[in-house]
Amino acid sequence: MGVGRINQNSGYGQGQIGAMPYTTGKIFLVVPTTASNYNDIQQLYGYYPGGKAALYTTPTLALAQCVAGQNDVILLHSAYTTALTATELLNAETKGVSIIPISKSQNGIYSVNKATATLPESTQGALFTVTGRIKLISIIGEVTTVIETQANNTKLIANPTVGADVDLCAALDITAGAVGTNYNITGTLANALVATVSGAGVYQASPLIIMAGTIDLDCAATNTGSIKWTVNYEPIDEGARVIAA
Repeated sequence: MGVGRINQNSGYGQGQIGAMPYTTGKIFLVVPTTASNYNDIQQLYGYYPGGKAALYTTPTLALAQCVAGQNDVILLHSAYTTALTATELLNAETKGVSIIPISKSQNGIYSVNKATATLPESTQGALFTVTGRIKLISIIGEVTTVIETQANNTKLIANPTVGADVDLCAALDITAGAVGTNYNITGTLANALVATVSGAGVYQASPLIIMAGTIDLDCAATNTGSIKWTVNYEPIDEGARVIAA
C-alpha cells in the first residue's frame, strides 16, 4: 500500500498489508498517543513517497491529507473513542473518504464485548458507548455469577447524547438468574427482555437504529450477580462505533 517501514516481504508485513482494506488511494491511521501500542505503530507506519505521513492523532489531521476522489481510507484505532464531528463527517463525505474502525468484522458487522461486571444498583449504568448512528443487530448478556434471589425488574435503554432515553425492551424480573442464562431483546421495543436458560434461544428479529450516546442496563433493585455482554452492529455514519463503557 506504499506505507513506509513495514517489510512487506516478511510474514508480519504481509499480514499487516493483507488486513488493510483495498483502495486505489492512501490509507491513514488515527491513533491517540494514549494508545498502549502507539510507539509500536509509530515505528511500523512511516511516510508515503513524497513525505506524507501515514499516522495521525485525530480524524481532522488525517482528513487534511486526503485527496477528493482518490478513495482514501482512514482507519480508527480502538483507543480513539471520540465521536466524529459534523465537520469531519462532511469533510469525509465531500472527499469520498471511508472512515473504518480497526476491529474484527464479518460482512460489515462488528462485534464488541463488555467484560463481566456487577449489576447497577437500583439505577441505570452504561454498558457501551456509541459514537455515531449504528444499526444494532443484537445485544446478548450472559450471567457469569448467579443473580441474587430478589425481585429486580431489568431492561436495556438507549441513552442518547441528544434527546430522551428510549427503552429497548420492557422490563424482565431477573431474580435468581442462573449462571449461563442469556438475556437478549427481540427488536420490538414493547417486548420484554428475553431470558434463555437452556442451550438455545431466539436471535434478535429486528435491528434497531441507535443514536450516539450509550446503551445502558437499568435495574430496579440492588442485586448481587454479574453479567457479560456482547453487541453486534453495523455502522451507519462514517466511523460510527460501539465501545465497551
